[in-house]
Amino acid sequence: MFEDFNEVICLGMGGSYSEIAKDKLFKAYDLFLYQRSLNSIKECIEYVDENANAVTILPVETTYKGIIRETIDNLIQTKNQNIQILAETIVPVNDCILSKTTEFYSISGLIANPNALSKCKTFIRDEMPRQLNVVIAENMDESARMLQNYNLTYSVIGTQKTAEIYNLNVLKEHIEDFQNNQKRFIVIGDGSTKPTGNDKTSIVIFLNDRQGALLDIVQVFVKYHINITQINSKMVNNNAGEQAVFIDFDGHKEDDVIKKMLSDIVPLTRGIRVIGSYSAF
Repeated sequence: MFEDFNEVICLGMGGSYSEIAKDKLFKAYDLFLYQRSLNSIKECIEYVDENANAVTILPVETTYKGIIRETIDNLIQTKNQNIQILAETIVPVNDCILSKTTEFYSISGLIANPNALSKCKTFIRDEMPRQLNVVIAENMDESARMLQNYNLTYSVIGTQKTAEIYNLNVLKEHIEDFQNNQKRFIVIGDGSTKPTGNDKTSIVIFLNDRQGALLDIVQVFVKYHINITQINSKMVNNNAGEQAVFIDFDGHKEDDVIKKMLSDIVPLTRGIRVIGSYSAF
């Protein structure tokens, strides 16, 4: 499946969750690809859209926020219609307080990006000093690099991988507001997969503008006894009359029953695109 690729694009660097997902997938598939890091989901998908030898690993869902629309929205707009989801993995979220010091109660400053501060605001409010000096960074990697210019009383929000990369101490773990949060990541690239017997397929359907359009499609799944694992919808071009529905379901696009089901669905829609069949996590 990954034989034709030589480059992997990660969202962020310096111990980002995309890098952690990459490490997990590389171990599972016994892979080593050259790594390039970009700063936005859009940039990552545009890169693989223009470079058939590259895959990207991106978040698609979190436990507490649900589907990450930026990933799906950009995926369905690729110029290369062969861009597919090739694999998935789940990474537990573990935001940590990292520092050069080993003493948490000596901390007087915190360097972090706005997203990290927002995710961990309860811990920062209740556990860190009231007069905490907060320094804003663009991302996790920049936070860790900036820390090198501050004294031992400063800290950053990062991952355990960030601590390994920058030789920092983990002073507190799981400081995020939503405990037991997990992120689902997908591998996206110009490729295809073979059925394993334990697969899921993702599709996007562009609905006809009429009452009961989605119900008609769901009934086709019922007819073929196909289990839908997730369904989400969004407006297209900010027009309430144009709806796209994202559906994940059990099975592989090459399975005979899935081929028959998709054939039945096509006439009920304005368009349909299979955006990947891949081994279920």
